[in-house]
Amino acid sequence: MSYNGFIKKITEEIKMRKKTVAMLLTAAMTCGMLAGCGGQGDSSKEASGDTLTVMCVGTEADTYIDAYNSIAEKFSEDNEYGVKVKIDFYENEQYKTKLTTLMASNAVPDVFFTWELSYLQPFVEGGKVTDITSYLEKDAEWKDSFADGTLDLLSYDGKNYGIPTQKSLCVMFYNKKIFEENGVRVPSTYDEFLSVCDTLKSNGVTPMAMCGTDAWIPAQFVQQIAGGMAGDKLFQDICNGSEKWNNETHVKAAEEVKKMADAGYFQDGYIGMGPEESTDLFTNGKSAMYFMGAWDADKIQKSGIGEDAGALVLPAYDAQYNNISVGSVDTSFAVSETCKNKDAAVAFLKFWTSQEMEEMLLYENGRIPADNFELDTSKLTPLMGEVLTISNEQVGLTPWWDRQFGAGEGVEFNNTCVSVLGGEDAKTAFDGLQQFAEDNADR
Repeated sequence: MSYNGFIKKITEEIKMRKKTVAMLLTAAMTCGMLAGCGGQGDSSKEASGDTLTVMCVGTEADTYIDAYNSIAEKFSEDNEYGVKVKIDFYENEQYKTKLTTLMASNAVPDVFFTWELSYLQPFVEGGKVTDITSYLEKDAEWKDSFADGTLDLLSYDGKNYGIPTQKSLCVMFYNKKIFEENGVRVPSTYDEFLSVCDTLKSNGVTPMAMCGTDAWIPAQFVQQIAGGMAGDKLFQDICNGSEKWNNETHVKAAEEVKKMADAGYFQDGYIGMGPEESTDLFTNGKSAMYFMGAWDADKIQKSGIGEDAGALVLPAYDAQYNNISVGSVDTSFAVSETCKNKDAAVAFLKFWTSQEMEEMLLYENGRIPADNFELDTSKLTPLMGEVLTISNEQVGLTPWWDRQFGAGEGVEFNNTCVSVLGGEDAKTAFDGLQQFAEDNADR
């Protein structure tokens, strides 16, 4: 099945989602921001000399920062609105808190980074986001340039409120040199994967780097394992309300990851380690594997590992569910309703998603484009070639739970997974998550 097919399936699942889920969402949901638009009407005159400020997720450790800034600089050099673009970057969790505060005070930058699905939805329902449907309808070429279904993930009640610039999925990065030195090969079954971990651990090598402070990171691993136990039907059934959060698969998947932790497959002290620390363990050759979104491919490729970096798809617990991964669109942007020059803001997004800019982000920064265009495989780094091969082999994608259900059950799922890793009984923890969902069903 093609990536477009995955997205179509996801959008069908979104439509099945209970309306009560949306009511659970709170202003804690956040998006990255591009800020600083001018006014409506004759916007080219009103915006002349203005600064289009941008708020976005990113840190100095992210190799895409320079590329994002270069896009802003190129647009600033020549645009009919006379605007200059300035991007402000924030660490992931800091960004979420910052954006929530700005939303509450109506001080949101003009354009902002956002996650899709239920993450953006409360801002839309709160009247904080611009409906950009008319811009897409007036430019059919731009609208049709996106992969089928990707725009739907940022649409609500038939109207579009965001633009995806990339897409991504979770992969297991691995150090080819460490594998070779320890006589292990890329596993093709789940038992082989556990055997690889056992061998590495026995040889004094940390099998996997894991972050425990950002709950969504271990939670995506639990979600991946669960998908390998029950397929994407589990995702669909939870979305349409026919399955409960404390189902046997979720409990079993969380217990499986806890067994890995207890077996020493993660580094010592992982539960209190931040994302950059855990990433550094892998890029510095201190762990053999690292489960993360494909957006980290460029950072890994440009690290000390370099050509020794590889990517594999985690084999499913049940082989019939191989190639079902956690994934969706990535690095989306929305325009604030308070933006004074929506024309300039949308023009910037159109420039960002042009083939020229998307090719630059793919070939130089390993960002998988949300657009449809022919790839020049000769320009891909070896690692990105492996990532795209994995992407093309997938038969199903399930978005991260905190994107699908937002600050309600989504965030609680993340916290539940961390609590299990911290020692709480898995059944008890997921019973609590189910109770949370029931208690908040009428909100």
